[in-house]
Formats: sequence, C-alpha cells, structure tokens
Amino acid sequence: MTKNIRITAVIAVVAVVGAMFAVYHLSTTNTPRSSDLEPVQGSVSQAELDQATASLKTAISAAGGASFDFQALPTYGHYANFGIVKNVNEVKSVGLVDEMAIRFSGKTDNDNAEVDPKTGQVVSFHRVADYTGDAKTQAQLEQTVRAFLAAIYPTFAQVEPTLTFENNSKTGRPEGSNYFYTWNDLAYSDELPDGTEAERAPFIQVGITSSGYIFSYNNTVDLYRNALQEFRVTQ
Repeated sequence: MTKNIRITAVIAVVAVVGAMFAVYHLSTTNTPRSSDLEPVQGSVSQAELDQATASLKTAISAAGGASFDFQALPTYGHYANFGIVKNVNEVKSVGLVDEMAIRFSGKTDNDNAEVDPKTGQVVSFHRVADYTGDAKTQAQLEQTVRAFLAAIYPTFAQVEPTLTFENNSKTGRPEGSNYFYTWNDLAYSDELPDGTEAERAPFIQVGITSSGYIFSYNNTVDLYRNALQEFRVTQ
C-alpha cells in the first residue's frame, strides 16, 4: 500500500514539473519577440493596398497605351534594385535597411510592379512592349519620357541636376527598337559609411519603344536617399 502511494506521488510530481516546463517553453521559445521579426514577413494592410494600387494606376495611365492589369500581392516583398549592405568579410554581407515593397503581378511573367508603402511612390513597373505606330525621333521620345516623369515624379526637375544622364538603346529587334533613358546617382556611394555599399547605385530609368510606348520604369532615388537619412539618425 505504501509503495503504491509513493509511486502515485512520484507520478504527480513529474506531471506538475512537466506542465510547468511546457508553460515556460510556450511563453519563451515559441513566442517570437517583435524585434526578431522582419517587417517583410507581415501582411499588407488594405489601406496600403488601396494607396499602392491608386499610385500604380496613375503611373500606368500617365504611361498610356494599355489598360490596368496588375494585381497586388498580399504580403511585403523585396525590391529588385534596392538595398544597403555591410560587408562582414569577403563572402558575407548583411542588409542594413528594411525592405517593405508592395509588389504587383500582371498577366504575364514580364508584367510586375513595386510601390513604396511609406510614401506611396511607384518604384518600378514593367509590362510587355507594344510597337504599334510609326517610329518617332529621339527628340520626340525624350520629350515623351520627360512629360511622363513630370506627371508621376514631380520633383524630377529638382533632382535631375544631381544625377548623371545616359541614353542607351537596343536596336535590331524585328518588331522595333527599345530606348532606355537613365539617370544615375553616381555620388551616392560617397555618402555611405565605410564598409557599406548600395546593391545598385540609385537611378531613374524609363524604357520606351521607337513608337513611343513606355513599357518600363524604375526609380530608386528616393528609396536610397530616405534610407540614408534614416540610417544616419540611428547612428
């Protein structure tokens, strides 16, 4: 009888200890701290989705020539051409800025877009090129590009003097030629702390066909400059 009582008591003690360990384990190990979570893992709010969609519609409308066929993705993602990293050694680097892009997909794999939820600014869009229409002169194409930038990036006139312009074209396509008007911020790397670098220099680029159809747009200038200001505040 005494032996059975002792066995029962031991079992009860083990059960209590096990329960206490389980509670402790759930309250610590399995519950992530907010500081351990990356913002890109979160879902995009409906308000952000609405703002981003409206901004992208405005940009596509300004580019002209096609209906709006983009759908916002429900979670944050990484930007294609943005990032500041610190080099740990020759083979390893770590990111220093949060990437919270609102991304869009389109009808094809070539249709995609990115919007910055912090500012509502369109960072990029890409869509299938349309070569319908007569070829335009280089002067006419540049005029179209500048009118587009003035419509969706009002501060371009103030920013342009700080950038270096280059005009690259791809010719020889059966359906027509593509022209890329690009402005690079070549001085940005000088503003970064030692040991850090941008994944790509900040730039603005507009892709346009020889007939004047704008099929691509990239603008990481404000992303990088805003990130630099935030980075300086935390130092």
